[in-house]
Amino acid sequence: MEIVSLGLLHPVPFVVIGILLFQFARKQIYKVVGILVAIVAAFFFFITAASLVPTFVSLRNAYRSGDRLLVVGTVENFHPAPYLGGANESFSIKGAIFSYNVLDPIPCFHDAPAYNGPIRPGLEVRIYYKAGCIQRVDVRH
Repeated sequence: MEIVSLGLLHPVPFVVIGILLFQFARKQIYKVVGILVAIVAAFFFFITAASLVPTFVSLRNAYRSGDRLLVVGTVENFHPAPYLGGANESFSIKGAIFSYNVLDPIPCFHDAPAYNGPIRPGLEVRIYYKAGCIQRVDVRH
C-alpha cells in the first residue's frame, strides 16, 4: 500500500506553479493569480489528505497487527480492466472474490495490467486482505 500512488500529490505541482508565479511574475495580476492557484491547490491537498490518510493508517495498522486474511492459490475467473470504458477488474482465488476499480484513489491494491499490475490469469499468488481490501500481493515464481 503506497499513499503516494493515491493521488495525494496531484495538487502539489499546482502549489509550486502558483508560488513560482507569485514570486517571479512582473505584473500584479499574475501575482494574484499565482497565489490563488497555490491556495486552491493547497486546499485540495489538505482535503485529499484528510480523507485518504486515516484510511491508509487504519489499513496499515490492521495489516501490521495481523488483522488480515490470507489466501494462497491460482488466479481464476480473471476479468481485466478494459483499455477503454469502465476500469473494473476482478478475479478469484479458491472462492475468495476480489474486485476493484483500477482508477480509484484507495489505499488498497488496484493495479491493472495496463498499468503493469502483477495479476494475470493462472498466476500463483499469495494475497493478504481485509474486508475486500487487498493489503499485499505476493507473486509466487
